Amino acid sequence: MKEEDMFRKYDSGRNPFRTPSGYFEDFTPRLMERIKAEGQQTAAQPAPVRVTVKPVRRLMRYAAAAVIAGVCIGAGTYLYQRQLNLPSPSDAMAEYVLDEDELDDVLDYEMLDNSKIAYYLTEAY
Repeated sequence: MKEEDMFRKYDSGRNPFRTPSGYFEDFTPRLMERIKAEGQQTAAQPAPVRVTVKPVRRLMRYAAAAVIAGVCIGAGTYLYQRQLNLPSPSDAMAEYVLDEDELDDVLDYEMLDNSKIAYYLTEAY
């Protein structure tokens, strides 16, 4: 209610929107005439131009798509064959574990002797 009172105070109760006298008396016939005129204008406009793709361009598009598909299939085949030729991780670990000279070098570097190795193996678990 406070807002309505504030609005009434500032506009002094009169309607700020005004229409010319007699505006709505012949509104419907004028509106129908405008609609009819706009319909005639749109009918007079030419039809949109249809664009056709030339057969050579269509052929080039298909050729480009075929080349891209061939490159993708070839790259996939190459990578798949390359993956088949890789050694398995278990083979690589077996070679590493069986290399006793390298294991001795690591133990010497860490300064571990047999008693410390036995301690770590028994006490850690």
